Amino acid sequence: MKPRNVIVLFVITLLWASAAKAQSEVAPGASVSFVAGIASASDVAGAVLGGSLLFDVNDRIGLEGEATYLDRGAGADALSASGSVLVNLLPSHHRVVPYAAAGGGLYRMSFDMGSAHMLGPVGSQFQPGAMVCAAPGTGIGGGPGPGFGSGSGVCPANVAGYWGVGRMPTFYGRRLGALVVPADGVWDRRSFIDPAATVGGGVRFNVSDRLLVRSDIRARLIFGDGDSDTMAVFAFNVGYRF
Repeated sequence: MKPRNVIVLFVITLLWASAAKAQSEVAPGASVSFVAGIASASDVAGAVLGGSLLFDVNDRIGLEGEATYLDRGAGADALSASGSVLVNLLPSHHRVVPYAAAGGGLYRMSFDMGSAHMLGPVGSQFQPGAMVCAAPGTGIGGGPGPGFGSGSGVCPANVAGYWGVGRMPTFYGRRLGALVVPADGVWDRRSFIDPAATVGGGVRFNVSDRLLVRSDIRARLIFGDGDSDTMAVFAFNVGYRF
């Protein structure tokens, strides 16, 4: 799903929420939720699954902890762990409670380097043990490539050649540096753990004293080696209040 479509869905949710003004007698407390949604970036959109814990400090402030798995397309996946502060725009005892959210945490992105969508098969272009440089944006497999671009500072000058990284985002591909051609012909799996910040908001629906539903959209900014990557995350939380 494109980021534009995600935003349209969220706006529809807000319009629906604005039409409901009824209040409940729900008191502040803690709730645990199942999380499902979509994470969309410039290169790929995929499913999000996980869970969250929300604690209402008072009628206006909530603290949230969340852990999710993200499908990032063939050959890639991610894990996210974050904490956020939720500021309710209406008191939490209302039936419908819009809120703003901001927080941060860690984002772990993993790639199956041997996948045909990433580095692909080793082939016979280079001998086992040879050193090659990753070349973002040059397709899959060995070849002269255009060089390493902005990542040239971490790649030795005496390499045997360059290796295309397929659909791996440049944010990660430029950080691979020099690669040693494996003797067994299989590239290793590679993971990156980076700090991330989130900002956004949503609407909480207090369906009953025990059941709540949240519709939420946030921008996630991931930071690594002086660069950043951004994605939009649209999620629904179905929770049980203690």
